[in-house]
Amino acid sequence: MNSDNGNNRIAKNTLFLYVRLAFILLVSLYTTRVVLNELGVEDYGIYNVVAGFVSLFAFLNASMSSSVQRFYNYKKGAEGSVGMRQVFNTSLYIQALIAIVTLVMLESFGLWYINFQMVIPVNRLLAANWLFQFSVLNLVLVIMQIPFAGAIIANERMDYFALVGILDVLLKLGIVLALPYINSDKLIFYGSFILLTGLLNFLMYAIYAKVKFGFIQLRRTFNKSLFKQMLSFTGWTVLDSVAYMLKGQGVNVLLNAFCGPVVNAARGVAYQLSNALSGFQSNVIVAFKPQMIQSFAEEKVERVKSLMYSSSKISFVLLATFSIPIIFEIDYILNLWLKGAVPENTIPFTIIVLVNMVISSLNTPLSVTVMAVGKLKNYQLYRNIITLCVLPFSWIALRMGAGPLSVFIISLIISLIVHPVSMVLLHNIFSYSYKTYCTQVLLPCLSFSIIVPIMPCLIKYMMTESFIRLLLVAAVSVFVSFITAMICVFDRNERTIIYSWMSTMVKKIKR
Repeated sequence: MNSDNGNNRIAKNTLFLYVRLAFILLVSLYTTRVVLNELGVEDYGIYNVVAGFVSLFAFLNASMSSSVQRFYNYKKGAEGSVGMRQVFNTSLYIQALIAIVTLVMLESFGLWYINFQMVIPVNRLLAANWLFQFSVLNLVLVIMQIPFAGAIIANERMDYFALVGILDVLLKLGIVLALPYINSDKLIFYGSFILLTGLLNFLMYAIYAKVKFGFIQLRRTFNKSLFKQMLSFTGWTVLDSVAYMLKGQGVNVLLNAFCGPVVNAARGVAYQLSNALSGFQSNVIVAFKPQMIQSFAEEKVERVKSLMYSSSKISFVLLATFSIPIIFEIDYILNLWLKGAVPENTIPFTIIVLVNMVISSLNTPLSVTVMAVGKLKNYQLYRNIITLCVLPFSWIALRMGAGPLSVFIISLIISLIVHPVSMVLLHNIFSYSYKTYCTQVLLPCLSFSIIVPIMPCLIKYMMTESFIRLLLVAAVSVFVSFITAMICVFDRNERTIIYSWMSTMVKKIKR
């Protein structure tokens, strides 16, 4: 595959992923408001902390997901379909093992923690237990769909991947629209139907992969060598999953213990908005990742560097472009979105979470490059030791009487430290120029962050709060971001990718 074809494919796949994201973003913003209003602040907080607690145990699966994706693309570049068939069979065995271990852990320790340690009102304990079981079964389905979903992404079938995401969010919208008409326990109803959507997702991935890809064939033969390679690779990615698990949901448990479920509700709203926006970066990485890993397998090192720089800048610019107007208009947006039912602390939580998300976006392309190289040990070990410091520092702050906002500030400081550490650790295993990275990525992104907020800031303080001001701030932010990015951030090749993406989008709309 030459660079031009590769860039065109990235542009086309990014388009499919953004259509998917548009549905998810719009529906998520609406459903969060309805779910919060229908469940109430207390039940919404219970949903976030219980479902979040279950997701703590997904760290093995998250690590294996990265491993499966990496080996699919690496084997595709090195061995073709024969290698990919080996990856499928090996990953299926490993995922089944992970599902069993996860189920045992949750039905023992997890069940005890939900009933005897988590701060849940006595009259809602039964509903919390039902929700817990639904969340556990849903996690098992997510674990088992990884070999199939990974095959779809590795073959860059982003059109179908986008279709599954759209159907998933439409089903969840239907569940939310049904909530006002449910006379039974709404929390139990919501959890049970989220499980059903998870089952449908699994079937759509598995059936499509089986029909479309010849290498999706279960063999009784066992590749011991590949099994060891994948587990070794996964073993080090576990550190990354554990670190971010504790930074995210682990801290959520701390907030529940020290501050109660209402604070969990505020954090849930903040991260709902953040997660919706982070899809912009995720789509960029999903589109770039297969070619980065495959290019390294084909020994095209300069291509890998180019993709790393480009994905860093594009993901940063996209997240910053949409985060800046939201930060300036956060009061109005939250009140409009939640119809005034904004949990206490939601506004400062959201602002810090969005800033943290934009900064952290620069780390992901570096991590993908490390995955392509395959030498994870030192990178994961040292970088995640720093990330894990979030948990003890947060506990100390809360124990000393600091408010819940302190936890988010600590997380932001850690993110500022992690990136330069990641740069050094990557350089030790993959030869790239610090000077080139700083001049092509960091300085352009810094310039973008300084220039773009000026006009939205002036508009905010010259006009009174209103829907017109919101639209003006958003429009000006997007326009200034596009011009600034094209002039100050992107180089000629990156502008070509963007123009190709825009051209593809126009052609699809005309059809």
